[in-house]
Order: sequence, then C-alpha cells, then structure tokens
Amino acid sequence: MPAKCAKIKSVGMYLPSKIVTNEELAAMVEYDVEEYLKEKGIRLRHQAAAGEATSDMAVSASREALEKSGMTAGELDLIILCTDTPDYVTPPTSAIIQHKLGATQAGCFDVNAACADETIGMVLASHYIMLDEAIKNVLVIGAYGMTKWIDWSKYSESSSKVLAMLFGDGAASVIISESDQPGYLSSCTCAVGSYWDTYGIYLGTARPPDSIMIEQKNHCLRFHENQNRVPPDFNTSRWPPLIKKTVNKAGCEVKDLALILMTQVELGAIKETMTNLGLPLSKTHWVMDKFGYTGSASALMALYDALEQGKIESGDLVAFSTTGAGFILAAALFRWI
Repeated sequence: MPAKCAKIKSVGMYLPSKIVTNEELAAMVEYDVEEYLKEKGIRLRHQAAAGEATSDMAVSASREALEKSGMTAGELDLIILCTDTPDYVTPPTSAIIQHKLGATQAGCFDVNAACADETIGMVLASHYIMLDEAIKNVLVIGAYGMTKWIDWSKYSESSSKVLAMLFGDGAASVIISESDQPGYLSSCTCAVGSYWDTYGIYLGTARPPDSIMIEQKNHCLRFHENQNRVPPDFNTSRWPPLIKKTVNKAGCEVKDLALILMTQVELGAIKETMTNLGLPLSKTHWVMDKFGYTGSASALMALYDALEQGKIESGDLVAFSTTGAGFILAAALFRWI
C-alpha cells in the first residue's frame, strides 16, 4: 500500500435559482413530456441564468465544500474540473475556477469523459495524493451547463424533444485529502468507443462551425443519425459487472456495500441494476426527480443529498458507477472515514 491514503473530506453543491417544471417545459416545447419522463423519474430541473457559466456554478459548489472542510482555497494543491460543458473550448475552465476561487497554490486541469468523468476525477485525485508527497488536498468538481447547448425553440424532431426534456444545470464538488486510513480503495474504467456516434455536440476540428450549422441549430446537443444502435440495456448490462469488478479488486463483496451512486439519468436503470446486484433500493439514492439530469455533477449531487439525509455513516463502503457518451464507463469504491 502507498505510504499515503486518500479520503473524501467534504462535499458541496450548487443549483441555479431558476426551476423549470415538467409542465412549464411541456408548454415551451409544445410536447407532453410527462409520459416519457415518468420512467426516467425526472419531475423538474434547474436552469442556469443567461450570464451564469459552468465556472460560476463550479465556484459556488467549491466554496461550500471548502467551508465544510474548514479549509481555505489557498490550501488546495490541485483542482480537477470534470465537465463536457466548459466555458470555452480553450483555455481550460479549471484555470478560470482557480482564479475565481483565489486558489493560487493549486495546479489545475480539466477532464472530459462526458458524464463518467466525475468518478474518474475522484480516482485521479486519490492517485495524486497517494503517489505524490506534495499533493495533500485536491478539489474535484463535477459541473454541468448543458441547457446552454439545447435548442429551446419549437421542435420539429422527436429526438430533439427527448434530449431537451432531461437536462438540468448545476455543480457538485468534493475535497479529497490525505488520510492515515484508506478511503479510496479501488476503481475500474472501460469504454465502448464504437458508440461515439450516438448523441453529442458534434462541433470541433472534425466539424468546424459555419453559418449554416448555426442557422439550422446543428451546433446544439443532438442525436446522431446512428442513435438507434444503442441497446436499451446498455447501462443495466454493464453497471453490475463493473461494480462487482471494482468491489472485488478491493477484497470486498457487493453485499458489503452501504450505498451505490449511479449516473442520474434513468431511475428504471438504477432500480434494475440494484435488482441485478441482489441489493435493496435502500442501498442506492437518486436525485433526478428534483434536480433533473445533471450529467457530470449527477452522482456527486446524489452523494451530497444522501449525506444530507443521513444515509452515510463512518466506515460505510460507497461505490460510484457512471456512464458518459461515447461510451465511457467508470466505477470507484470509497470507504467513508
């Protein structure tokens, strides 16, 4: 075992003040969203203000995490921002956050694994602490501003309606710190890159923006023409073995888990995963009903909410399992200490 261990020290969260209910959304898109969202478990979502960027939400969540930890921004050694909705293509949004926080001693970088990246960010933070003597406190932020990339006008394509229904904005952060007991225990990542052409914001060096793209709003989040290749059981067939592999790497068993926090996009998938693992629903937690789907922030928001409700105690084994477009999957196991 490395000389140092890493643990989750504190958690913070931020939600924009504007709330959009399913009823309000249905009026905006001229489409009845209730039937589709019933199985997803989504009832409302928070929407960032016109001048509110991903970095702004990230900073607010980070300040709460710092306050709860009793730390100042100057004590941070590293900042890892996890998002696929950055302020800009370049420079890295983590640099903007470092400046806004006043974390002058911290290095920083961005991670984009779509909605799997918050788990990967926590793993990277833990590895840095365990392997680098100079790194003691790492701020990991999952932030999401996807509504900025949604066409809120009248919809002509049913696929656009489906995407618009899901997303909410917000941010959650954790401070991972040096520990004399192992908090971080194990992790696994995998990918099925053949599904890269399912949905996304198809804008970049492979497809530079032009006036026609903007006029037709093809720069917005959209389904690719190959969207229907994705099997409906994509997550439910992959999360259970990924979680088992991660837990077994740490010498534990699935039955030992106190809580599993998954990507908060589909309540049915979470319930089915728990059934496949042979665990009761009391050992998971969901927040999509009150926050919408917040992508890179969703599992950390579920962690925050579970803590607020007293569902995690010292010594508990907490697993994370997240999926991002592409597709990328990541799982991690922490002991709460």
